[in-house]
Amino acid sequence: MERFSARLIALMAVMSALGNVLGFLSVRLPSAPGTTVEFHLSALPALLLAISIGPLAGAVTGALSLVVATLQIGNVFIPFGNAILAIIAGVCSSKLKFSPPVSAVLGEAAEAPYIWVTCMIYGVPQSIIAFIIVKAFIEVLISGVIVELVLRSPLIRGFLAKFKSEMGKPHLQQ
Repeated sequence: MERFSARLIALMAVMSALGNVLGFLSVRLPSAPGTTVEFHLSALPALLLAISIGPLAGAVTGALSLVVATLQIGNVFIPFGNAILAIIAGVCSSKLKFSPPVSAVLGEAAEAPYIWVTCMIYGVPQSIIAFIIVKAFIEVLISGVIVELVLRSPLIRGFLAKFKSEMGKPHLQQ
C-alpha cells in the first residue's frame, strides 16, 4: 500500500485548495432555462498530480478539489467522478505512457458514464447531461495541454519527482 509523506499530504492539500479556487473562477455557459453549466479548470491540479506523481495522489486531490463545486451544484457524487478521472489519467500516463492530454481525455472517457448516471439520479435532462459531458471533455483536454506545458519545465518536473520518489518509502519513527 502506498504511503503519503507529510510533504505530499501538504502538496495535495494545496493543490486541492487550488482546484477549489479554480472552481470559483468559472465561466457560466449559455444553457437551458433553469440550469447552470459552468466552464472551469478545477480538475487541473488533480490531473497534474495524477500524471506527475501517481493515480492515488491525483484521486485524493481530485476528490478534495471539487468541494466548492459540490456545494454550489448540490450533487454529492461530483468528487468521486473527479477521482475516477484522475485515477484513469494517472494510470494512462504512468503505465501506458500516454501524453497528458491523451491521458486526461481517456480519464474523462471513463468518468463520462459516471456523470451520466449521477446526473440522471438528480433528474437532469439528457440534453443537459450531454452538454455537461462535452464541456467536461473540453475542460480536461485544455487541462491536459496545460499539464504537458507545465511539465516541460525541468524545475517543476524535478520538484514533483521528489514527491513521487517519496511514495511507498517506509517512514522512520521518531
